[in-house]
Amino acid sequence: MKKIGIYSFLALLPFMFTGCKDYLNVSNAGQSDDAFVMSSPGEAFKALSWVYAEYRQNAAAGGNYNWQDPLGSDAEYMSEYPSVNNVIARLQPGATTVNTDMGLYNSLNVALARASRIADLIGAKAEYLSDVKGSAPTAWTQLYGEAKTLRAYLAWELVRHFGDVPYGYENQVVTTYTLTSRFEIMDKILADVKAVEGKMYVLGQGGITAERISRTFANALIGEIALHAGSWQTIRTDIKGLYGTVTFVNKGTDDATCVYARRTDYLDYVKVAEQYLGAAVNTQSGTAKLITTDARAVNNPFQKHWQEINSRRISQESLFEIGCVPGVGNSEYGYSMARPGSNSSVNSYLNTFAAIRIVPSFFYNGYETGDMRRDVSMVVTGSNAATGQENIIPLGVGTRIGGGGPSTNKWDKNRGDVPLYTNATFRSSGINYVVLRMADVMLLLAEAKAVIGTDAAGAIALVNQIRARAFGNSSKNISGLSGDALLDAIYNERKLELLGEGAIRWDMIRSGKFNERAIAIRKEMADMTAGLQANGYYTFPSGRTISNYIWTKYVQVGGNVATVTQTPVDTDPALYPGWRGIYNWGIAAYTTTARNLAIQGLYNYIDPAGPAAAALVASGYTKVNWGITVWNDANAKAMLNAAILDGVVGRETSAPRYFHPMPLTVIDQSKGAVTNGYGLPNK
Repeated sequence: MKKIGIYSFLALLPFMFTGCKDYLNVSNAGQSDDAFVMSSPGEAFKALSWVYAEYRQNAAAGGNYNWQDPLGSDAEYMSEYPSVNNVIARLQPGATTVNTDMGLYNSLNVALARASRIADLIGAKAEYLSDVKGSAPTAWTQLYGEAKTLRAYLAWELVRHFGDVPYGYENQVVTTYTLTSRFEIMDKILADVKAVEGKMYVLGQGGITAERISRTFANALIGEIALHAGSWQTIRTDIKGLYGTVTFVNKGTDDATCVYARRTDYLDYVKVAEQYLGAAVNTQSGTAKLITTDARAVNNPFQKHWQEINSRRISQESLFEIGCVPGVGNSEYGYSMARPGSNSSVNSYLNTFAAIRIVPSFFYNGYETGDMRRDVSMVVTGSNAATGQENIIPLGVGTRIGGGGPSTNKWDKNRGDVPLYTNATFRSSGINYVVLRMADVMLLLAEAKAVIGTDAAGAIALVNQIRARAFGNSSKNISGLSGDALLDAIYNERKLELLGEGAIRWDMIRSGKFNERAIAIRKEMADMTAGLQANGYYTFPSGRTISNYIWTKYVQVGGNVATVTQTPVDTDPALYPGWRGIYNWGIAAYTTTARNLAIQGLYNYIDPAGPAAAALVASGYTKVNWGITVWNDANAKAMLNAAILDGVVGRETSAPRYFHPMPLTVIDQSKGAVTNGYGLPNK
């Protein structure tokens, strides 16, 4: 019988280093052995750096945009319509194609295989075998743990996004293979990282920064995987015996392909999560910390993390960042995920697609008054690269500044100590991908404590650290919560803290309340739409009002031709909302002096036929369509109805279907042993 690999990457044979000449400085793959590649920790890291680069360039490119995680939650959506880019985000697996994520699937497996081979080579070295017997980490034990943890992270990415996958076949030539239970995979990678984390450097030791995997991240990764393993998720029911002896409690109905379930021994895993997340936050945190002070005049510690990222510096809050270099491709956060821009040759750097948009009702009702995360996280204006002005982003269908309404604001090419990188293009901003930061880990730890139920006070204390930073004091601290009420508060805090970062969708899944939350946000949008159509405005419980129209005018702020605004000033329409504006790029083609945008009526109703509106027009403001588009534009209405989790409609009691398809080569070469489930295509 002809021997075949799972797909072409397995034909690379055990050394798996062909094509890495720039990193390894060898003449051919046959020389990629221990003597050439593993002669020193520095040379070994060159090999491992290829794995980081492969993940950055071909798996993480576009950040989570390619995985669609932030494009389908009860706070985030994608305004491109109609589009195949968000069908999984919408929970519409039947609308995708079997090979839509082939490049990503293969890249994860390629990177996993190389990380595994590097770990094997290091693990066989006499220097490592000697060092590992000691009590303290060394360069060799760090590298071995780094390779094993990176392999586990890549395997976790496969499981999280594709479900049950073929596993453990790397660096082999195989004739047959089948699916492996995700629970078996999670058990194995948890064991792998537990076995090595104790001999790795914490952040800051041994020259390890957040652009490399450390013991700090390894502990957090164990906690994250264990928490997911012990939480609600959609499992297949079309393959008998797939999960072996694992037993489940189901929620809702089984449609004969999948069901929403949680394993009955879930607490065993959540306790592991509590242990290791606690270590990452406390005993093994190294130099990573929650940023709680800000010496800048703006005094917003939450924003300081993002100022660091936009300034192309490693943030103290980061446990792990995928490192990017300005002027080099595949630095996509500044393009795919950031504050919207436009496509213009005048300043192509400002071409920002801006896939993640904020559900309009969440924009108005999500944050409490005084929460300093609101404007840092969400924005209604973008960058016009042709004119150098700040533009309102219309509600409705569209990408960049052409439509889509409120967007993420955490990544903004206007913001940073030196925003312009003269040799950078729109896909080479040099903005790192933040994989995990301390606030996320703290809230995961709070979640684990709340699920276990024995340390509600500890969970509340963690949440209150996040809230005290957000409000600048303890006035909004929570207290006296336990059980489901505490869990709901934690999930809501995660939504406020991590908006746009790819976490909210997974929180919805883990909570066991995905459908309830999806139905609730769709109803909230329906109520808003009905109010706008009937009255011309709709007021949310937050007290903020969305109206059919707003009024805008270009102004100069503080005498400057253009400026990036900071802290919001309620009485100044050019500074409220805050954290927007536009950088003065100094481009000769930008001849207009008034480049900042003043906005009136964004949060309060102004009667378009009344004297206040007339006075605004008389002073130079222009009336602009806003909420009216939601109900009076057929394309916008269709887009919002579809993009905001329309896959829940008709499946209100069935499992959410959020996995991506394995490619056709995997299915064909398995001789029928591997298939896509969850309503995904198999051909």
